[in-house]
Amino acid sequence: MRFDLRNEIQRKIFINSASLIIAIIAFLIFSKIFQILGFIAQILHILLPFILGFGIAFLLNGPVDWLENRLAYATKMPKSKCRSVAVMLAFLAFILFILSLLMVMIPSLLDSFGVFIENFSDYSFKAETKALQIAAKYHLDIAQIQNFFQDLNFSAALNGLFSSTMSKAVSYSYDMVKGATTLIISLAAAVYMMLDKDNLLHLIKTLTYSALPAHRANFLTLYCMDAKNVFQQFIVGNILDSFIIGVTCYLFMVILNVPYAPMIGFVVGVTNVIPVFGPFLGAVPVILLLLMIHPMSALVFAVFILILQQIDGNVLKPIILGDKLGISGFWILFSVTVGGSLFGIAGMFLGVPVFALIYEAIQDLVSVQLQRKKIIVPDEAGVIT
Repeated sequence: MRFDLRNEIQRKIFINSASLIIAIIAFLIFSKIFQILGFIAQILHILLPFILGFGIAFLLNGPVDWLENRLAYATKMPKSKCRSVAVMLAFLAFILFILSLLMVMIPSLLDSFGVFIENFSDYSFKAETKALQIAAKYHLDIAQIQNFFQDLNFSAALNGLFSSTMSKAVSYSYDMVKGATTLIISLAAAVYMMLDKDNLLHLIKTLTYSALPAHRANFLTLYCMDAKNVFQQFIVGNILDSFIIGVTCYLFMVILNVPYAPMIGFVVGVTNVIPVFGPFLGAVPVILLLLMIHPMSALVFAVFILILQQIDGNVLKPIILGDKLGISGFWILFSVTVGGSLFGIAGMFLGVPVFALIYEAIQDLVSVQLQRKKIIVPDEAGVIT
C-alpha cells in the first residue's frame, strides 16, 4: 500500500505513527541517557591521545606553515621535503621549549612549596596572633576567634593532605606513566597529522561535498575556516598573553622582594588563560597567602596585579587577540559562566570561542531568514509594518 499524504486519513496515520516512533526513540534515549553518556565518555577516553594530538597539531600549524614557506623560498627542496623538515623543526622547538620551561619552573616551584610548607605553622601562628591583637584592640570576642582558628586547624588539614597523598603515591605513579604514554602517542599523532595534512583535509572535503548539497557544503567549509581562525587566534593568543603576564609577574615579584615569586608568577600566568574570572582566581588566593605571611607584600601584590590586569586588558590583549570574536562583554561573561558550569576549567577557557561561533551561525541563519521574508528590522522599538 502506498501512502498518499494528500489523503487526510492516510496523512493522519502517517503523522501519528511518526510521532509515536519519535516518542519511543526519545523515551529509549532518555531512559538510557547515563549508559549513552558513559559510552561516549569511554570513546572519548580511547580517542584522547588523538584529540590531544589534534590540539598540538592545531597549535603548531602556524609555525609549521611559516617554516615551510621559508624553506621553500630559501632552498630548492621539493614541497613534501620542505613540509617534513618544517614539521620536525617545529616539533623539536616545541619539545625543547616545554622541557626548558619545566627545568626552570619545577625546581623554583618545588623550592617555593617546600619553604611554604616548612614555615606553614609559623604563618598560621602569626595570623592567629595578629587576629587576637586586632580583637583585643577593638574589644571583640577573643574566645570566638580562638575557637575559629582551632576549628580551622590548618596544620592538621595539611598533614592529612600529605598523608593521603603519600598513600596514593603508587596510584599517582601509575597515572603519571599512563599520562606520559598518552603524551608520547599524542605527539606522534600530531606529527603524522601535520605531515599528512593536505591528504586529510582533501579527504574531509571530499566526504563533505559527497554527503551534502553544494550550497550546504560551501557553507560548512567557510564556517570551518572561520572556526579555525577564531580558535587559532583565541587559543594561541591567550596562551601567549598568559605566558607574558606570568613572566612579568614573576620578574616584578622578584624586584619588589615579594616572597614565593616563582609560585605567584606560575599561579597568575596559569589562571590568566580563563577570561573574566581568571585574574580573580589567581589573585585572591595569592593575596590571602601573602596576608598570612606579610601583609605589606599582599598590598604591594594587590596594587601591582590591578595595574598589570589593566595594562593586559586594555593594551596587551587587544594587540595579541585583536577583535575577532565579534561578541560583547555580556556574552563573554555568559559563555564563561555557562561553559564553566558544564565543563569546568576547560569550559571556561573554550566557552568564549565556541559561543562566538554559535553566535555567528545564529546571526547568519537569522539574516538568511529575514532576507527570504524581505524583512528589515529597525533599531527603534515597535512593531514592523
